[in-house]
Amino acid sequence: MFKHTKIGVTVGPSCADIGTIEAMVEAGMNFARLNFAHGTYDSHAILINRLRAVEKKTGEPLAILQDLQGPRIRIGSLRSGGITVKTNQEVFFNTAKKKFISGEIPVDHPELHKFLRKRQRILVDDGRIEFVVTEVNGSKITAKVVQEGVIHSHKGINLPDSLIKLPALSQKDRRDLRFGIKMGVDAIGLSFVSSAKDIKEARLLINEILEAEKIPLRPIAIIAKIETKEAIKNIRSIIIASDGVMVARGDLGLELPTGEVPVIQKKIIDEANRQAKPVIVATQLLNSMQTSRRPTRAEASDVANAVIDHADALLLTNETATGVFPILAVKTMTDIIISTEKSVYDDIALPPLHFRGLPIDGAIADTVKLLSDEVTIAAVVTATKRGLTARLLSHVRPLPMVIVGTENQDTSRQLSLSWGIKPVVMTPFPLNTKELQERLILYIKDEKIAKKGQKIIVVAGEPIGLAEHVSTVEVRTI
Repeated sequence: MFKHTKIGVTVGPSCADIGTIEAMVEAGMNFARLNFAHGTYDSHAILINRLRAVEKKTGEPLAILQDLQGPRIRIGSLRSGGITVKTNQEVFFNTAKKKFISGEIPVDHPELHKFLRKRQRILVDDGRIEFVVTEVNGSKITAKVVQEGVIHSHKGINLPDSLIKLPALSQKDRRDLRFGIKMGVDAIGLSFVSSAKDIKEARLLINEILEAEKIPLRPIAIIAKIETKEAIKNIRSIIIASDGVMVARGDLGLELPTGEVPVIQKKIIDEANRQAKPVIVATQLLNSMQTSRRPTRAEASDVANAVIDHADALLLTNETATGVFPILAVKTMTDIIISTEKSVYDDIALPPLHFRGLPIDGAIADTVKLLSDEVTIAAVVTATKRGLTARLLSHVRPLPMVIVGTENQDTSRQLSLSWGIKPVVMTPFPLNTKELQERLILYIKDEKIAKKGQKIIVVAGEPIGLAEHVSTVEVRTI
């Protein structure tokens, strides 16, 4: 059965071989996330080549999302085995030091002390260890341990009470982005976005790299990772400026009270749907499957509710990157998605589509939704050059799959992040509506998507594939 909600997989040591990647694609994987907070360029190049090989073998478009680390503040170098801290212990941080000397814990941000005040929290290692600031004296920060643990070198620091602002692209990110573009990634995950300005700067940098490396201009999607209070405040403008968003619940859950995260997730999904932009929900969806063959009931409900909320895609992270059962994690998520999509609870109405600039196209998409609700339809078929027509149809959530003919592999891969879309590369691209219909109907028959006598909806216009020229919605019997 066709799965409308897409699945992203973080590729890491547990699933890096070609056989496992292929099995994950067969189990329901639609795109791959490469985490550039870890690994070397050589190891990432090997993974990218393997993903492309699997794509070619399976015939399934497989987008590669390069997740940039972002300007994370980290602990400096500590002694082997780390530093154990106990509840109520007084601890000293120093932004002027790079190594653990004289009992002071180094921090890799040389000006961090300027942004911290008494009673503000310092969270280390994804919030596993917590401190509260008691005094700031020059580069030296004194804090009391609230939650004890062992601090290890280079662990991340979160400051939920501070107003510190960091650039969305660090120097490392810029180097990594150049590498990713040269390797042909399809999308980048931009970490710690705070405003639409961050998206615009990243887009300029992408174009500069393409020009400097003499790479033909091609679409590279920017996925804004929503992880901070500032991003929530500017969520609408961020979504408009980006090509999609990710609800990055890991850091979001540290920056905001835990109880607020579920509602914020729903708000982000709603706004992304209003703007016809793909939205990905990430982090701890099936977290227990890192070591267990079965998810908890709460995790299964979490996945189902993200589907019901109308997320385009769900992203597995540690479950596949380092977990023991990566293939089973993908299959389990697929089973939960399909079961949820078959239920009446997946039919909750979407917010109105607020697509700016092309009201006719939005109205046509709404017409397709109405027809698919009232008439038994096997598939919706259309064509696109840049992906816009497909995304408009995706975000009105027609009941059947949306089969989208496109002329290039780049667009096909990027559409693997959008709900309900089955991309098909058509070379040469159809010249007119009649040719589009004939070729896609042949594809439908060959793939046994529909039987003779069933109905499809054709959405088209000429020139073929341009959203602003879509003018026809036709119900056709094959």
